[in-house]
Amino acid sequence: MGLTLPIELFQQAKRRLNSQQENVLLSWVCELPGGMAKRVFDQGNEFFKGERFFWQNKERTLRLAGLGAMDQLRVEQGHDRFLALHTRKEQVLERTVTNSEETACGAVYFGGFSFDDQHDASPEWEKFGEGFFYLPLFLVTEKEDRCYLSVNLWLSEDDDYAKVEAVMAQWDKVAASSVVQDTEVACILEERLAEDAWLRAATDVVALLQESPNMQKVVLARRMRLGFDGFLSSSRMIAHMEEQQANSYCFVLENGTSTFFGATPERLLMADSSHLESACVAGSIARGETASEDAMLGDALLSDAKNLAEHHFVVEMIQGTMARFCEDVQVSASPVLLKNRDIQHLYMTVSGRRGEAKLLDVLRALHPTPALGGWPQAEAMTVIRLKEEMDRGFYGAPIGWIDPLDRGEFAVAIRSALAIDTNALLYAGCGIVADSVPVEELAETAIKFQPMLRVLGGKVHERS
Repeated sequence: MGLTLPIELFQQAKRRLNSQQENVLLSWVCELPGGMAKRVFDQGNEFFKGERFFWQNKERTLRLAGLGAMDQLRVEQGHDRFLALHTRKEQVLERTVTNSEETACGAVYFGGFSFDDQHDASPEWEKFGEGFFYLPLFLVTEKEDRCYLSVNLWLSEDDDYAKVEAVMAQWDKVAASSVVQDTEVACILEERLAEDAWLRAATDVVALLQESPNMQKVVLARRMRLGFDGFLSSSRMIAHMEEQQANSYCFVLENGTSTFFGATPERLLMADSSHLESACVAGSIARGETASEDAMLGDALLSDAKNLAEHHFVVEMIQGTMARFCEDVQVSASPVLLKNRDIQHLYMTVSGRRGEAKLLDVLRALHPTPALGGWPQAEAMTVIRLKEEMDRGFYGAPIGWIDPLDRGEFAVAIRSALAIDTNALLYAGCGIVADSVPVEELAETAIKFQPMLRVLGGKVHERS
């Protein structure tokens, strides 16, 4: 495309270098032709495989594609991961020279957090730490019918404009490269892991809830493993998610040979300069095979006492948390149905005027909601640590982006999977309450595996 970063901006950065004697981030934003994000992600496979991310919001009004890591943050156990990201972002902002304050452009960090920072990481999650984020070298942002390129580049006192030219030449190579279609791979192994142990744990939790009137709900998760006859393609994952999972966030986070991805319906927090919004998603039932059956199932969900109680815990907790940070908190009037291809949920929104609230402070307070942890929160987390015989990793935790001016959006990483070389681990969970029937809850998790099974070409267990 022959883009040229203005020498005036480079000279401004060099003047900043002379005054502060430390590296400066040059963050240049320019406009591109529309519809570039997915294409650039695909083209970046040749140059940045293992160092890419992709994000699409549920309304499909925002797409982000990042290539290369100009800065990477991996948070170790024992550190405040939300504070670590906020501090890194603010430190970089103080050292940034940019030509734009456009939302979701410039020095944007993308990544996610672990579900439980007190749980020792299992081998498959070790490289992600308690939080894993990176600031891309190249970021393509599609929004509001416009498309932007952000180039983020560290400059030292010894660098001259030739470094900028080399980076822009690298962009030109990416933009001019052809998209090579990845070979389709076949699923050759499908293994449901520790179902008997999960049923025993669910039975124990039901008994505990029946004996403990102050405890209302505990979410138990489980996983399954898929094996393939070749390496999985992030580009194909995105294409399949976009095609199959409407009304869902779509995300891919590459970290070397590991890729965390998913198509989640659940917003945890969206923040612009003056407004915060969260969503209450809980309670679930399958979709029907016909329109009339689907409507009947939806009506049953809207009137089911167990699911309404689960949803109420979520609404109550999110509303209370938002009230700590926001003014004029608004809650939608009553639950409606949020329908995805394989499952439907009860759904409401909570929003408020932001004031001085920091995005990551609110995020810390919201996670985990009762939809993913249980209620009361601390007691439920204690039971999960005792009864759940696996590491959730980033499953059920916040994933998303934050820009230099503390605007951003995070979703809850459900309907998700971790791909490592030729294998994938799929995750699903459900809320256990005092009158739960464990075998029925196990069947519910099977429904929740289906979105990622479809994406990866595994055997989808349709109802007969």
